[in-house]
Amino acid sequence: MNEEPIRPQLGEQIVLTEARPVASRDEMNLAEFPLTVLSTRVSSSQKTLEFSDTIRSKEGEILKRHWIVTGADKFGLPTASDDEVLLGLLKLTVGNGFRERKIYFTRYELLKILRWTTEGRSYTRLQNAFDRLSGVRIKATNAFYDNDSKAHSTRNFGIVDAYEINHGGETNSKPSFFIWSEVLFKSFQVGFIKKLDLDFYLNLKSAISKRLYRYLDKHFWYKSRLEINLFVLAHEKIGISRNYKFASSIRQQLDPAVRELVSAGFISRCEYAGRGSETQVVFYAASKTPRALSRKAEQGSAQAVSSISSVISNSLATVSSEDIDHGSLYGKIVARLEERGLKAKQARSLLERRSEGELERIAQIVDYFDTLVASGSHLVNKSPVGFLYRAVENASDFVLPSERSEKPLQTQLSFSGGESKSTKSAARQAILQSEYLIAKKREAQRLMEQVEDKLLQNIRREIEQGISKLRGKISDAGFEQTVAHGIEEKLLKLFAFPEFEEWARGRR
Repeated sequence: MNEEPIRPQLGEQIVLTEARPVASRDEMNLAEFPLTVLSTRVSSSQKTLEFSDTIRSKEGEILKRHWIVTGADKFGLPTASDDEVLLGLLKLTVGNGFRERKIYFTRYELLKILRWTTEGRSYTRLQNAFDRLSGVRIKATNAFYDNDSKAHSTRNFGIVDAYEINHGGETNSKPSFFIWSEVLFKSFQVGFIKKLDLDFYLNLKSAISKRLYRYLDKHFWYKSRLEINLFVLAHEKIGISRNYKFASSIRQQLDPAVRELVSAGFISRCEYAGRGSETQVVFYAASKTPRALSRKAEQGSAQAVSSISSVISNSLATVSSEDIDHGSLYGKIVARLEERGLKAKQARSLLERRSEGELERIAQIVDYFDTLVASGSHLVNKSPVGFLYRAVENASDFVLPSERSEKPLQTQLSFSGGESKSTKSAARQAILQSEYLIAKKREAQRLMEQVEDKLLQNIRREIEQGISKLRGKISDAGFEQTVAHGIEEKLLKLFAFPEFEEWARGRR
């Protein structure tokens, strides 16, 4: 019997969460079957979790899949909060570019990613999560998809092979680290991962909502509609207890999560059909286009850097201080601004009535903008086009790197606040921004002195590869300055130096 679908209620506010520029990832096998229980505590008598389903292979054969999770005797099965930690570890690995299994981090950095408090209890929770994630084993019978061979295989594997936690407050303490299991890391490297909006995930209230989101997000990559048996979804994919034996009792557990995902704007509606064990549930994605069809939404950061570097390479040499033909210089800067995302009308409006000296200064600002983009600077991460527009609009106030010893930092920063300099709030904002940059610079210098040389070498290599097309287009000194800036930004990101708003929150 068909029932009324779950839809947004009349007057209900739909919250659309905007994805951050840097998302986490989810390993597709771990999104298909549960790794953890749905509670934050596990009975000492419960040693394993078992799930199964049946699919049809590419050859048309019926394939029975089994997924068995076994916890360590001492530490037990992973809990619901361990799923959050797992995705936090994946976000750290995204920042490392998936280059190696061993990932360095600080506990504070990971806690901030997870939005946990930084009190002692959270550090204990984190330690316990690492114990469980390093002790768990998974026996996947016909249930581990190998993206290299494009076939399902049988594997026995773990999540984390080893970890080391070091206390940041101790003298000469080393960064903490963890090491992914070889099987799982290979799956990362062969691309059996998908983007996952960690902010959206952490905003969800229940463990069932979070688990359902991960499962649906995987399948919405390929299609915008998913139909599945209610009992298979609940017992084999979400991990709802098999003690719930009736469709009505399962729906009591599942429907609140469905409503939360509808309200959050992730799914447009959910429909049920059939009776008893034959009950089917159909989910409809909020977006009618499968994400796999949207190339732009899934461009990786390396491709984005390559793309902008290509634009920079083609245009960096077109404007120089020797080009004194006012009309030519004006036209070339308009073209460069358009290439970087501004509309032609906006670019022409910004350059109207500019003197030759002002145009040459704007050309230098565009050069500096290119180095910020190529090095992945946080200054341009959120809105590169907006940053460039404001910089050109306020060209006389914008402070270039070569001028920082000549002009106060407040002058450099005040134009970006969008408020009058005459107001007290704007003045306070400028002072805070100045203090923030000083604190940020000091922290970058401290990290440069304390981290291992190997880590610095890896970061330098990554930055140099990302901006390799700039070599020869700008001076050697300019190239080295860009690399140095990129290393500092990468270190600050790796060790979770807060963004300005978070840093300033307790100082206002």
